[in-house]
Amino acid sequence: MGKPARRAVSRTANAIFVLFIFLIGGVSHATAQDSENTVTLIENSSDFDQPIPIFIKIWCLKSSCPGLELKVTTLDENYTVSDPNRIEISFVASGQVDILVIANSENSMEDLLFEMSQWVNANFSSMIIEGDDWLDNIPSPGITVDQEPVDSTWDCPIDTCHNIQPTGVHWVIGSLIDGSDKDSIEILGDAGDIIEMPVPVMPESVEIEFWLRNDSTKTLLEAFEPDEDGQFRFDYPEDGHLWLRIKQLPENGFAAYGFYIIRHSPDLESSWGELAADWGEREPILFPSEAQTLRGWVSFSDTEGDAIRVESASRMELSVNCWDRSEKVNFEVFLISSDGTVSDVDGGCTNAITTNVDTVALEFRMTSETLAEWNIALTEYPKGDAGAMGDAPDRLWMISDDFSNWPNVSFNQTIEARMSGDEFVDVFAFEVTSANGSKLHIDADLTQPVTYQIFVLNQETWSIQNASDGGLIDAPYGIHAIRVEKIGDASLTYYDFKLIDDGEIVEIDPGLFTDQSNLFTDYYIFAGIFLLAPAVLVIFWNRNRWRDGINQIEIEQHELRRLRRLRERLTALLAEEDTNEQVIDSALHQLGDSPWQAVVEDWGGPLLRHNTEQVEICAWRINEGKHTMLIGIRIAESPWELAAMRVYAPEGASVSIAEVSPKHLFNGDEIFLDTLSPLTSTFLRLSISGEPSNIGFHLSGLVNGEPLAAVPNRAIDWS
Repeated sequence: MGKPARRAVSRTANAIFVLFIFLIGGVSHATAQDSENTVTLIENSSDFDQPIPIFIKIWCLKSSCPGLELKVTTLDENYTVSDPNRIEISFVASGQVDILVIANSENSMEDLLFEMSQWVNANFSSMIIEGDDWLDNIPSPGITVDQEPVDSTWDCPIDTCHNIQPTGVHWVIGSLIDGSDKDSIEILGDAGDIIEMPVPVMPESVEIEFWLRNDSTKTLLEAFEPDEDGQFRFDYPEDGHLWLRIKQLPENGFAAYGFYIIRHSPDLESSWGELAADWGEREPILFPSEAQTLRGWVSFSDTEGDAIRVESASRMELSVNCWDRSEKVNFEVFLISSDGTVSDVDGGCTNAITTNVDTVALEFRMTSETLAEWNIALTEYPKGDAGAMGDAPDRLWMISDDFSNWPNVSFNQTIEARMSGDEFVDVFAFEVTSANGSKLHIDADLTQPVTYQIFVLNQETWSIQNASDGGLIDAPYGIHAIRVEKIGDASLTYYDFKLIDDGEIVEIDPGLFTDQSNLFTDYYIFAGIFLLAPAVLVIFWNRNRWRDGINQIEIEQHELRRLRRLRERLTALLAEEDTNEQVIDSALHQLGDSPWQAVVEDWGGPLLRHNTEQVEICAWRINEGKHTMLIGIRIAESPWELAAMRVYAPEGASVSIAEVSPKHLFNGDEIFLDTLSPLTSTFLRLSISGEPSNIGFHLSGLVNGEPLAAVPNRAIDWS
């Protein structure tokens, strides 16, 4: 990012110094006049609401500007000044004032430097204009001063002020009647304040002096030198008050002048006072807009320096620009995590910054051995998920969470987000405002490698009451959630979706319906006889097979007794402290060779059962109180290649896999199953680590060459 524009005072002051006539509506143009060799460079007509001294200076930036001429027309008097090199004029503007600058045709505006001490339509509330003649000399100590001092305080705390327009009295406009006239002006301030003042706009013959006055002495201070930007920047003197004295040589006549001055008080750096090196327990300030630059001052007397803390979020990609005019400020940058941990950023402000998963704030620390103004600009690019700051959290919120960390999704608007390589889940919030609730569904590009779930939440506990795979669901009044999960291991995944509001839920009044079932009695009798007739024929054809069914029942009962013994054996093995993995693996393989339905009946109703055209998944808990479960996967007629299963926690603490039987590769919360053959059953024993309140599953792989995922629409209560 390029260097931002200078602070408001610099922009305002420079507008006076460089071609300021453009700000008053005048448009420089080159048009033929009476002679082909003459062009109009500036032509402007302006109105001044009250009399005000004006000084204009025009410098030729070349060796010479032939034909250069300034014409000023006021209600009281007309002025014409011609000089090929330099033009200066002081006058009192009141009412309509016309300004015209002409020169020979070989000249242009780029050849001129134009300065003007005041502008049209100015905010007079921000200036003090000499009325009664200001004091000629600095009053001696002990003398009462009736003249109003200039309070040029810049009141813009860094945490509350986002308007960088000037506030307070910063413009001082005056004039010297002749060479014997002098003006002395007191500038309010305290030791530790910083004074900033561009070089005044005034004739060359006019000088400015800086004085210190206190109860015992008045002292002419050593002349301050403007810096390379044409600015006076210095510490307010100690043990007294600052005075400015404007004078000129005795032989000179009327001279107008104007200067802009700002006092930066340490007590106004923030709403709580001076910025210190220790931020303390305060909340971070708001993340600045792209147009906003954070600014402050440090000096050699402030040995500890300044610190500011700016709110941030997870996985923000930030462009950081830190600078000062003198290049004397040392910048340090730190990441603040949710638990208060502070970690420094390599390179400080010289590199782009990517925040950590648990980052909640950025802290900048500034020190300098000289007086310097520091500037910090921050930009997040690309923007965070759903236009919010940073990455959307990867879990549902709980009662103790700060709800503002979850991006809020609006209905029927395109939501853009992404997942980096090390994340798999994004969770968004949305609010249903209709008293009767709304019918909702997700509109998304199905080719994107993500899946969507809409969670209807309990408004008191935030537990999941209902869920859908992105399809139509009724959501009552309140705040609910959308869970987006990545399929596969893509390093960077971009996705977008819309949450569609299909309208308010309308309950149909039962009184609107009329029972007319009696009209179809005859049809029901006919249809019953007609449909039952084939069954009679089938019974007759299979009469002999039924007699053989008794033997089959005996075989099935034998199989169930075998499965019962196998279940009891497997449960006893898992209860032992030292388990025999070979025996456990053998038992699990025997389960896989057994009839699927018989296993399901023997083990009882599973905690979770997910059945689709391609796969059926069941999960049982083994040994209540221990974090062990049995997972059964039955494959239909199409094989699953590159199959993998994830175990995750939709809410609460995270979950990971500690052990798998039979042996499979696993990492964190994912098990790699490789190929699952058609018409086979696979049983796995999983040991779970962590303290999740809920557990969900996600089976993914390639089926017939196409990626496919099986995601149960509810989770297991594991608490």
